[in-house]
Amino acid sequence: PLSNNTDSAKNTIETVSINRMTYYSSTGDILMGVSAVLILAYTVAVLNFAEPGSKIFDEQWVQDGFCVINKDVPYFSSHDMCFYADVLLVLLGWGVYQKLKDSCSEMKLMDDLMKFNLLGHLGHGIAHEFIAWKLYRSGDVDPESPSSTTLEKFTNMDSMQLLPILGVLYVFWCGLLKGAMPKASNRTIALVSLPAVLGQLFVKEVFGFGYVQAVLSVAFTYTQLNLSSDQKNFGYLANSIAFTVVSLVPWVECTACQSFASKLGGHLIYDVSIPASLGASYVASWYHFNKEGNAAKKTL
Repeated sequence: PLSNNTDSAKNTIETVSINRMTYYSSTGDILMGVSAVLILAYTVAVLNFAEPGSKIFDEQWVQDGFCVINKDVPYFSSHDMCFYADVLLVLLGWGVYQKLKDSCSEMKLMDDLMKFNLLGHLGHGIAHEFIAWKLYRSGDVDPESPSSTTLEKFTNMDSMQLLPILGVLYVFWCGLLKGAMPKASNRTIALVSLPAVLGQLFVKEVFGFGYVQAVLSVAFTYTQLNLSSDQKNFGYLANSIAFTVVSLVPWVECTACQSFASKLGGHLIYDVSIPASLGASYVASWYHFNKEGNAAKKTL
């Protein structure tokens, strides 16, 4: 009888575990789909309706392609603040990662996602500082630049100007795509980054952010939705929630720049949302697998 009771308890626990995994997988898939729709809808709307006098987008955002404050304050524009915040949050996140990594096998995917997203976000921050220097401190900005495509700008540069910019752009994409596709090999990332750079050449600079969002959304969603069923655990659900939060922020920035986002640093709210959401999902997953998981094992 005792053996039968033990077997019955184990079967019950296994059933509950299967049901939980099904919930994590299905809910995570739905949230990933919602996030992708939000970002793609944002991209389509930007490319088709972001123009002066738009009834959808904030006028200041349309002008800059970002919600930017303190343009005339050296080293304190939204782009500068994004760089400072990104470096600080990446260092903080890296400390958390070093403390919690390799805690259990269930965290392997989250460990990789945390590591490569942090590295990619550092590159993202460096790109913001480059933009700040180029727009506000270099003294070499064409007023018509935002309405021009990147390719049109590049045709007016000599090779000594062009090569460093292309190098930064390529490294920028390698870092971001590795964060979105952490399981992909470095060779794959290097190859995939080439068409990403090529596509950006034909996008107006003011819409560059929307283009970046769309490419990363497709890459990240594709890799996540194609995870095997046993990999779609609590960490997958936590990450899906984080991605949904991040996907909402661009809508806030582009529609409420002057009324809301500018009061919180402008584009800074987006840059902060990425490592903050990622870090929260990483810590929540670690707690789930190491604390609750150990408690569940003791009941056996």
